[in-house]
Amino acid sequence: MRIVKYVALAVSLTLASMALSGCAAFYTGIPKDTVMVKKIPEQKPGEEVEYNGVLSEETVKTLSMNAVNKYFEHNLSLDDIMFEMYFMDQQGIKSLLADATLNVKMDREFLVEYKEPLKKVASGVYMANVLNIYDSSDVYGVVINAKDGEVLGLSKVNDLSMVKQKELSREELESHAHAFVEGIGEYKLSDLELGDTFYYRGSVEFYYMKKGSDEVVLSVLLNAYTGKGIGFYKDMMTVLQFLMNKVKASYLYEEKYKQ
Repeated sequence: MRIVKYVALAVSLTLASMALSGCAAFYTGIPKDTVMVKKIPEQKPGEEVEYNGVLSEETVKTLSMNAVNKYFEHNLSLDDIMFEMYFMDQQGIKSLLADATLNVKMDREFLVEYKEPLKKVASGVYMANVLNIYDSSDVYGVVINAKDGEVLGLSKVNDLSMVKQKELSREELESHAHAFVEGIGEYKLSDLELGDTFYYRGSVEFYYMKKGSDEVVLSVLLNAYTGKGIGFYKDMMTVLQFLMNKVKASYLYEEKYKQ
């Protein structure tokens, strides 16, 4: 499938090992020759550099660190992290979206269907890998709106708490997912309804739609054994994550019945 290769090149970045495997389907480090994604070289301390009028690297670095501290109860400082950042403009996002839409055989034109989420990322997105220098297994992927600094995606790359034990029931996981949504603080559960659910090795992802519509607006990632939140995606990043999972599911289905 063309989209599998395309996504592996362009977005296998954020959301390690996040390449189509869950818990961060967007991060693994984008190849440096990827056309749509530009690696931002790290600046010297004190240098405030803006790229095309959007947020500077230092600002994105601070926002990413703050997001990790907030949602994963850390107290990291800028001296405690290693940081790698990439930039994807809106055209790159549209290209991914068009390819994914084609591969899951959507009926509607993607530019019309996803007009609103695309509008929110008109200036593109920054995608960052944040590594705790004191623990090489403590790595996170963060997606930041390049214009206003909104956190559009966050996930823990390696969840070492995924020990071999019995998974929680669907009802228990839904309860934990709802609690995580409330903890994000930007959504009312009364305005949302559960959509598709994808299970990975030791994790589960719940998708939430705007009530009364088929518009996917939020997804949350949980440890399937403990119910602990390990990530979320919003708006355009949720759409891309959702389509990528649809492509993966279709691919796995085809492979299963080839055997």
